Amino acid sequence: MFKNRYSAVESIKIMGTASKETLSTDFSVLLWNVFKCQKKGWQEDFKTLSKDKDLILLQEAILNSPFDNFFSQSTQYQWMMARSFKNLKTRIETGVKTGSTVPASDYVFSASVPSEPLSQTKKMVLACEYPLPEYGQRLLVVNCHLINFVSFTKFRAHLEQIFQTLERHKGPIVLAGDFNTWNNKRLRFFNHLAKSFLLSEVKMQRKPKLMHLFKHLDHIYCRGITVVQAQVHTDIHSSDHYPISLALRVQASGEP
Repeated sequence: MFKNRYSAVESIKIMGTASKETLSTDFSVLLWNVFKCQKKGWQEDFKTLSKDKDLILLQEAILNSPFDNFFSQSTQYQWMMARSFKNLKTRIETGVKTGSTVPASDYVFSASVPSEPLSQTKKMVLACEYPLPEYGQRLLVVNCHLINFVSFTKFRAHLEQIFQTLERHKGPIVLAGDFNTWNNKRLRFFNHLAKSFLLSEVKMQRKPKLMHLFKHLDHIYCRGITVVQAQVHTDIHSSDHYPISLALRVQASGEP
């Protein structure tokens, strides 16, 4: 019933201007599935939450909306949006969007091989590298939205596709997003792959949601990074996901 409502986009859009040349070894992150900016108060909450963040990772971000100027005219962030589909009625495009106070030195994006049933839409991954001159390294930041209403076999295929973006990177990694881990089988396989890449999950105080089957869908995994602080903003209700704020520190080479 949805096949004629959406069309594939699967492209990148770069907006705004980064305000810094390099990323500090101490940096802050906002992670949030913004529910296509459909809920009242989203913009005000976003402005408050994103203030002074170095990296911002959004899922279900949109383009061709009244919010576009906030991103396209930004002089603080370079915004990169990996778009997966367009609503043919509203012309709004949807995907994952990463904002950074420094320009990415490299990036790659890809759409899921499987599609969501009925709508036939894809989910996206956007991987960006940022220079860390203090340690002569690059930070890899992978922003993901995993396929949802599909079999475990298709979910596994998309997750393996995402982890392929990590294979050749030797430095620190932040892997974050909405992973749609709404059952134990999905989460166990996710953790199995994460462990094989020496990634550790950021531990947080959570408040599960009934609409997510009391499972946590949003995750942050790190390698070569110390978690200084992590906060889930359970007081924010302008999306169906709670925003997450992080303070992270890149570890010196050889630091445990």
